Order: sequence, then C-alpha cells, then structure tokens
Amino acid sequence: MHAFDLLFLFLVIVVQPIYGAFSYRKFMQQVAAGNAPDRALIYRDTAIAEWAALLVLVVAWYWLGRPFADLGFVLAGGPGFFAGVGLLAVACLYLYRMQRKLRSMTTEERQVQVEALGDLVHFLPRTRRHLAHFTGLSVTAGIVEEVVYRGFVIWLLGNFVPLWAAVIISSVFFGLGHSYQGLEGALRTGAAGLAFAVLYVVSGSIWLPIIGHALIDILQGRLVFELLRR
Repeated sequence: MHAFDLLFLFLVIVVQPIYGAFSYRKFMQQVAAGNAPDRALIYRDTAIAEWAALLVLVVAWYWLGRPFADLGFVLAGGPGFFAGVGLLAVACLYLYRMQRKLRSMTTEERQVQVEALGDLVHFLPRTRRHLAHFTGLSVTAGIVEEVVYRGFVIWLLGNFVPLWAAVIISSVFFGLGHSYQGLEGALRTGAAGLAFAVLYVVSGSIWLPIIGHALIDILQGRLVFELLRR
C-alpha cells in the first residue's frame, strides 16, 4: 500500500461528499433566487471533474507499477458473466417499459411522479440539449465511478477485510457519495452500488459494471426527460 491510496480514498469518501453537499446547497439557493445555472453546464463540469479524478488514479497506478487487472480490467466470461448480462438485460427492459408506460399516463399521474422526485427535479434533463449532456455524464459516471468505487475501493479494502465486507463497505461509500440527495437518495444509490459490486464480483471484470452503470443511467435520464418535457 502507498500513501497515495489513503489520500485518494480520503478524497473519495470524505472530500467528495462534503463538496457535493456544499454544491447542492448552493445550487438550491440559486434555484430559490430564480437564477439557477444551466443544467447542461452542471453536467459538463461534473463530467470534467470525474474524468480528472480518473486521470489522477490511472497515472498514479501506472507510476506505481501496478497491473490494471487489479482494477478489474480483464476479459469477462464464464457463468457469472452471462448471469450478470441476463440480470442487466432485465433491468434495462424494465426501464424501457417504464418509459413507454409514461406516454399513456394522465397529467395527474405525471404530476405525482414529478413530485416524488423532490428537489432533485431541478437537476434533471428537461430539453434535448440537457438530455444530450446528461447522456455524456451517464457514460462518464459508468466508467469513472465503477473504476473508482468498484475497482479501486474494493481492491484497497480487500487488503484488510474479506471480499464480501469490501463489497458492502464500498457500496456504503457509494451511497454516501450521493448523500446530497438525502437519506432516500443515499440508500437508493447505495443499493445500486451493491448491485454493481455484485456484477463486478460474479463477472470477475469491471467491464460489465461499467456498461451496466452507463446504460441504466442513460435509460433513467431518458425516462425522466419523457416525464418532465411534457
């Protein structure tokens, strides 16, 4: 283990959640004042920050002479991989069917769904320009967050605790990273992180969680866009 590992972990599980909460509060104050920044710019800036974090990790990993296989960059295969593909296909099909179902909802039913989003609705895509940038952010999140939380964090924790514990703890960290969404949002994203961690373990590769994370975020973005644009 190197000092970099502890420093990077500190940035992921302490600095990032605090910065996220601060940024969220500032954004909501701007919303209340009627001058909230463009969503597309928020998506772009978030993607840039995530890619910068991944670049730091990759450069340090290479400099320390570590194999990228330790971050999960290996070829996937075997029964676990195909089982994961099947589960991921079911999840994507469900989100696709939900999007189609939205088109037949009444205005009142849509309003109920919008209210359920709470303050998070101010962050979500409403126009096709927003959706295009959100799709880019979804791909970014799929790559960066999986490499960081599933690849790096599970690898690091695996030096101290059993694999099953590393999976659970990394999922808790993932939920805390989204704690600006409130308790329900943190629990929801923590559960999603657990699902991606299981995909990582059963497939033996980071590629399936990356693809799954990106696809689900993209489909959720389109689902919300379909809800809010009308």
